[in-house]
Amino acid sequence: MDPATAAVMIMLSCSASLCRPTESRPVVYPSMEECQAALEVRLAPWPNGEMIGRCKQIDQTATGSIPPEGYAAVQVTRGIGSDAVTTNYFVPRADN
Repeated sequence: MDPATAAVMIMLSCSASLCRPTESRPVVYPSMEECQAALEVRLAPWPNGEMIGRCKQIDQTATGSIPPEGYAAVQVTRGIGSDAVTTNYFVPRADN
């Protein structure tokens, strides 16, 4: 999966006045095009807008997003106390 083109699908369940995230985990796709195609299929059963969604491009190498299959999220903190900055990185899982 190319980190520059990866996309995540986010789904919301909607009532007349409120939309909430669905209970399912967002799905990661290798490209925006694949995500958009899958999104059309996912939304087809709800033509009246009971479910809405979107695809968002993500950077899987340095992000707070969901790690793709085969990767683990690692937090790295640089600095001490109130000057500390934490960054999330995705790294390939070791085959053990």
